[in-house]
Amino acid sequence: MSNFVKGFRRTTLGACLTLALATGTMSTVASADTAEEIRAAQATQINLSQALDIANKQGFGTLVAVDFDDDDSDSRSSSSVYELTFVNGSTEQEVKIDANTGEVVSLDADSMDSDDMSEFNTQQRAKISVTGIINSLDQKNGNRILEIEFDGDGDYNDHPQYYEVDLLRGNQIYKIKIDADSGREFERELKD
Repeated sequence: MSNFVKGFRRTTLGACLTLALATGTMSTVASADTAEEIRAAQATQINLSQALDIANKQGFGTLVAVDFDDDDSDSRSSSSVYELTFVNGSTEQEVKIDANTGEVVSLDADSMDSDDMSEFNTQQRAKISVTGIINSLDQKNGNRILEIEFDGDGDYNDHPQYYEVDLLRGNQIYKIKIDADSGREFERELKD
């Protein structure tokens, strides 16, 4: 066998081994991040429904998205926060609520552009709202909602509008998709 072929085999084997190790490392990092998110969510003192009640008392508008942030460095909170996004007229407001104290720790308002307004109007035509998702899932059977995001891009023929939901149940986070018109779940997978 020529030295060129032997060298090529070693180089190819080395590249494949490096790729396999890198992939395993990335998977472990993702799993570690998910494990940390699970621990943080389980340790919170208030749930999403309670955070929403706190925000609704201040009248921010229509709730359009939710995100649990277990490592928020942008607010004065020293712990996890719920990031609630509301639309009021042509203004989008992100409200961060401390997941342990229930305190509003930051508020950021931005004007919406025409694309944002179009997406909001599409979401408003859906039969199921973000609040409807929260009412049907949060705290039922040990659930804890960590994220809700609307998608109206028509990615699925049978589900042109849907919500992507991260749902903590026990010690696992499920990424589920719920049809925005029927309210039926049509896809579920474990988050890495």
